[in-house]
Parts: sequence; structure tokens; C-alpha cells
Amino acid sequence: MATDPTSNSDSAPADGALPVATKLAWGVGGFGENIANSAILSLVFPIFNVALGFSTVAIGLAMSLSRIIDAVVDPIIGNLTDNTRSRWGRRRPWMFVGSILMTLFFSAIWFLPSLLPELPKLVTIHLQPTESGQTSKKPKPSRLHDSLSWYGVSTKDIRLSAATTSATFDLYLTAPPGSDVTFKIEQTGNGDAPVRLSVAPAQLLFTPENWQTPQRVSISAIIPGQHPIRDLTASLRILPASDRLNIPLLRRFGIDSWSALYMFAAFALICMLFYFSFSVFVIPYSGLGIELTDHYSERTNLQIYRLVASFCASLLVGYLYLWSQLAGAWLGGDEVTGVRLVGLGIGLLVLLSTMLPALLCRERFADSENRQKEHLPLFRAIRLTAANKSFRMLMGSVFSVFMGLFFALPFMTYIGIYYVCQGDKLLAAEIGGVMTMVQVSGQFLAMPLISRAGKRMDKKAILFTGLTIAITGYASSWWLFTPRHPWLQIVPVVVSAWGLCACWAVNGSFAADICDEDELNTGHRREGVYSAVFALVYKTAIGIVALASGALLAWAGVVGQESMLPADTLLKVRIAYLAIPVVFLSLAIASMWRYPLTRNRVTEIQARLRAPQ
Repeated sequence: MATDPTSNSDSAPADGALPVATKLAWGVGGFGENIANSAILSLVFPIFNVALGFSTVAIGLAMSLSRIIDAVVDPIIGNLTDNTRSRWGRRRPWMFVGSILMTLFFSAIWFLPSLLPELPKLVTIHLQPTESGQTSKKPKPSRLHDSLSWYGVSTKDIRLSAATTSATFDLYLTAPPGSDVTFKIEQTGNGDAPVRLSVAPAQLLFTPENWQTPQRVSISAIIPGQHPIRDLTASLRILPASDRLNIPLLRRFGIDSWSALYMFAAFALICMLFYFSFSVFVIPYSGLGIELTDHYSERTNLQIYRLVASFCASLLVGYLYLWSQLAGAWLGGDEVTGVRLVGLGIGLLVLLSTMLPALLCRERFADSENRQKEHLPLFRAIRLTAANKSFRMLMGSVFSVFMGLFFALPFMTYIGIYYVCQGDKLLAAEIGGVMTMVQVSGQFLAMPLISRAGKRMDKKAILFTGLTIAITGYASSWWLFTPRHPWLQIVPVVVSAWGLCACWAVNGSFAADICDEDELNTGHRREGVYSAVFALVYKTAIGIVALASGALLAWAGVVGQESMLPADTLLKVRIAYLAIPVVFLSLAIASMWRYPLTRNRVTEIQARLRAPQ
């Protein structure tokens, strides 16, 4: 049987401690793993929904489908890596190929808007009555600041009643022939005051005969009571008649045009390819980390190296949206243009960081003939994995943590832009960058504390402490997310992240202990399958969240391309951001309450594994 020429079962000392070079070589892969995945989760809604108007439900469905398919493939990849025999080892060939594919498909996602037909536009025009109530004499042209605009809008004939509780706004539109203009009108600037709106006509079709003549649309607003009208927002949706798609089932997912259908199909396909390549790298990479050492506290220490690299990636993720806007301005466009340049740069970093562990790490069980005497079929491997009670408890906790975390991410985007920063996307991006710096700096400071605690405390106690801190952070968002002091939003997010970093430090270490227990019970080393099931749970959570969060955002009233969201929509989003993570993180604590693998129990298991057979 061929063995890995770089493998060295004696690369670690007898006490299980690993050389720093080995921990660095493996840990740096966490940078590429984190930045590739987090960049997509961070940018997909701001780019595809806020900037392009692609339906949140369609985004969620595309990402969810890719995760479901990927989840089916993950156990197959895990079992293949467990049973691979090559001169380079079991894991490293898969990591090498996965690194290259992941880079290519990650970069491709951000070029979709330039390769596909334009999506329907949602034009937003602010209408503010004059204080004197006099009619404006000259039209005031309104232009959007994005590179895809191709229509014109002007306003005039603003009329107010004496009580300033009703007004009529006349809009004059021009658009290319074939454009079908419909209206979505929102009221802003009057707090919770009710408003009755009417539009005449509700729809305009520009033909070769009339498209050059500005078409008038009248918007009437009446507010009962004594609340004066101060500001209204009219959102005009531009949809060429030839682009209309009348399929009721697809319309439920926000896919009401051929261009939206093309975008959905291409986006879903690229997501599937990216997450498949992500699995090809991450599953053997995680399996390699599980098997590198059998020392109880050194396993936690090894995971900290991966976390530190991940935190370095997080420093960049917080600035990606801001950089996309700045790069777009530099290129003469908007964030949709800028994200292509940002995507290429991040793709290069992904390639470099994920290639290093594939080339430099040594496999402890590259030749596993003396540890596993027979090839283990896939379904038997999955059955044995599912039968492990300790692993089921851990997966229940991991699933709950990921559900809480990933539900919060898209909601935070809309709270930051539309509630805390009142529609100022540039301010939201600037605060997001500083927030990331503070968050990651605190996580760096927390790592030595977690490492020290890992030598003295049970891992379960570390996990429970971290989850309690994270729950406190999410709960405090209700008071600290405020437009009066927008920079205060940093505090809840940072506190939650500090708590969750304790979870990331011990989860991989828990899995390594479980693999020892499994080897004692079954006689097999199956780090690949355990990593695959771990990834399956992780991706299932993301898939559910992607679909559910998109549906919740649509239910709350988010369409895309809005300059501002109504107060009732923001209230629903804020409640969801607080309640969902608190519930799921509490379930994570409950799942691990009776976890049996204490430090003493793991020490006993490893002594029995080392004993002569």
C-alpha cells in the first residue's frame, strides 16, 4: 500500500502537543474557509436585493436549494476521504482540488449581474410638500445614483390643503418604449400616523407613440387627524412588457419576469457549484484537524489557531460592502460594479490560504492500515455515526447555534441600513467596518482566556458560559439599536460575537473526543464522516435560514432597492433579530445539558485505546 511520503506519525510528541508550525499550517485554512462563506452571507442581500431588487424569497430559495443538494453530497465526500489511499494521504488531495474550485466559483458569483439581463427597477422618488402650500413652478428632475438607470422622472404641481393633512403630487415620467411602469408607494416621515394613498393611473405602458412625451401620474395622500404630511416616498417599478412572466407559482417567490428567472437559475447554479467545492475542501480539512492530536486540551488549542485565522478574515468581511461601494465609485459605477473587483481580490486570498494546509500539513493517519482494518461502506458509516449519542447532542447544539446566528445576519443588514442609519448605506458600511474591528479585536483578546480555561475547565462549562454571553448581547439590541446614537449598535453585536467565539473554540474539540469514543466502540477512525455530518448540519441550518429569512423579510414588507422602509416593517425585523437567536441559543444549552464526555471520561477512553490489544 502506498503511503504519504510527507506523513509522519511521530511529528507530534508523545504527550500529544503539536509543533507550532503544524498548528499554523493547518490553522491558516480557517482564513479562506471563513472569508469565502462569510463574504457571500454578508454581501448577497446588500448586492442582489438592496442594489438590484432581486427578491429576498428568490435569494433564499436559491441558497436553500444549493444547501439541500450539498447536504446530500457531504457524507459521500466524507466517506471517500476516510477511505482514500494515495501517496499524498487521505485528505490533502481533496483539499488541493477543493481550494481551486472554491476560488473560481466564489469569484463567479459577483459577475452574474453583468452577464445576465437587467432586473426590473424600483425607482424611489421623495416627495416633500412646500411649507407655504404654493405650487412649485418648475419641474424638479430626479435621478438615481446607480449605473443601471435609463428613465427620467420629474415632479411639479405640489398642492396642499390648509390643514396640511392632504396633498397631491404630480409625477412626469419618461421611459423607453415597451416599459411597463407600476407603483409601490410608501409613507415615511410621519411616525405611526395612518395614511391613505391613491394613484391615478396605477400603471403606465410606454409605446413607440407616447414614450417621448412625459406621462403624468397623480399621487393623493390623506392623513386623518392632526398629523401633517411632511414627507412621502413614491417607488416606481419599471418592468418592460416583453419581460413579464405570468406563472403564479414563481410569482410567489418574487420571480415575475424572465430576467428574474434567468437570474434565479444562474444564481442557484453558481451557489450549488460553490458550496460543493467548499465541501470538497472543508470536510477533509476539518477531518485532518480532528485527527492531528489526541491530547484533551491541545485539541482546543489547535482549534484556536483556526479561529484566529478566521477572525483575521472577519476583519476583512466587515469592510467588503464599504469597499464594494468605493470600488464602484472608482470604476464609475455603483456597488454592483465594485463588488466584482472585491470578489476577485477575496478569491485570490481564498486560494492562497486554503492551498497552504493542503501542501504543508502532514497526516497522522495517512496509512491507516493499523487503525482501520476494513473499508467501511457509506451507509454503515452513516448509521454508526447517527447511533453515537454524544454526537447527536453536539449536533443538536451546533444546529441551534447556527440557526440563531445565521437568522440574525440578514436582519442585521436591514436594521443597520434602514433603522439605525435611516437609509444611509455609506454610514451603515462605515459603522460595519468599525464594528468588525472592535469585534475581532475582542475575540483575539478572548482566545488566550479560552485557551487557559480549556486547561482547567470542562469544555461544556466553557460552551455554556459563551452561549449565555451571546444571549445577553442579542437581548440588549432592543435598547442599543437606536437611530439617535447609531454607533451604539456596535455593542450588542460585539458582545454576541465574544460569546459565540467560545462555541467555535470547543466544537471541533468536542468532535475529536467523540471520534475517540467512537473508535473505542466500533474500531474505526471516521473523522471524514463526522466532519461531513457536522457540515451537513451546518449547511442544513444555513439552507433553512436562507429560505425562512428571505420569506420573513418579504412578509415584513422588504422588496428591494428601497431608500427607506416603513416603521411597521422595521419593527417586525427588529423583533425577529432579537427573539430568534435568543430562542435557538437557549435550545443549544438544553441540547448539551447531559453531554457525557467529561475530561475524566475522555482520559479513560484514550488510555484504553493506547493499551496493547
